[in-house]
Amino acid sequence: MAGRSKVLAWVLPVVGIGALLAGSYSVAANRPQRPSEDPPRQPVSAPGAKSSAKAESYIGAVGMTEPPGEPILISAHTGGVVDAVLVGVGDRVAAGDALFRVDSSRARADLAVAERRVDASRAEVESLRGQIPTRRADVSSAQARIVSAEAGIESARATLAATESDLADRRNLVRIAEAVEDPRAISGEERDNRRFAAKSAEARVEEARAMVSDAQAKRGEAAAALESARARLALLVDERGQDGPDLLAARARVAEQIAAVQQAQVAINLLTVRAPVDAVVLQVNLRPGEFAPAKEQTNGLITLGRPAMLHVRAQIDEVDIARFREGARAWASPRGDAERRLDATLAYVEPLVVPKRQLSGRTSELVDTRVLEVVYEVDSGSTPLYPGQQMDVYIEAEALTGNGRQP
Repeated sequence: MAGRSKVLAWVLPVVGIGALLAGSYSVAANRPQRPSEDPPRQPVSAPGAKSSAKAESYIGAVGMTEPPGEPILISAHTGGVVDAVLVGVGDRVAAGDALFRVDSSRARADLAVAERRVDASRAEVESLRGQIPTRRADVSSAQARIVSAEAGIESARATLAATESDLADRRNLVRIAEAVEDPRAISGEERDNRRFAAKSAEARVEEARAMVSDAQAKRGEAAAALESARARLALLVDERGQDGPDLLAARARVAEQIAAVQQAQVAINLLTVRAPVDAVVLQVNLRPGEFAPAKEQTNGLITLGRPAMLHVRAQIDEVDIARFREGARAWASPRGDAERRLDATLAYVEPLVVPKRQLSGRTSELVDTRVLEVVYEVDSGSTPLYPGQQMDVYIEAEALTGNGRQP
């Protein structure tokens, strides 16, 4: 037990310490060595780095080159499969030039249907106009029937008057015969004949009255037919010769169908997207066969820029806004080329202070700040600048001290 206790007390700790030392040596010996590397580009130097000017006399801002008036992001008016892309990157286009075309098969079919409806509506108008002479003839015929019926009424009334006069004569003869008491003066046969003649005259009077009633009924029918014919004619043309309700409605349907044709034509025209201004094609994010959505996009299907001197949109941090002066001298340097300084001329200032969007990548840069966007014109000279290129912008400013502002 005593020998075993010595081993546990002294040998095992020595072995553990040796293993720890060996492991530490192995880790230290096998640690990878990272040689120092030169930066891919020289850090941007402040404007006063090689001069006696103080850095506080300038405002440093991050800028981005853009076409005058900002890039124009072109989208589709109507979603659909792209049939043809008609421009390429770098092409100059004039206002109204076609940029790309969306498949128009369905829109052209709708146009053909609308055109057929116009033809049908126009044929309806011509058909109604062709009915005007017929309806006028119906009015004339009804008027002639009225004239004829009135003549028949007059004739029937004359016949009635004649029969009534004859009836009065026959009745008078009957009274005379019945008033004679001497049978030798008028025979019984004569009396009977006179009675029969009176009855016949009464029948003729009733027949004449029926003829008058029939003629009056015919006159009423003719009058109703005349009113109906006039009403049907008035639907097409009024008394002054102007179009009636049916013709006006038919013409309105023609105008409606023509408007539908124009709408279909506009839909076809919208499937060809055109340049809104004279510009240069900066980017094409579209290929034939792809679907062009009709919605706002982060990147346009085609990006255009006006062909003029590039602008640089500089973002001045809110802490430097108080030092900014619009007439101050400014210049810009491309990122990675601090020695190249391009004079910048103020184009305009956007007075709305917005959240910061352009970041320079420096670890000390604050992202939860707001900035004033100032746009400058720059002339790149012989070395070109490209839209979307990041720039370092420096603006002469008033230095701030603990006592206040000093020019």
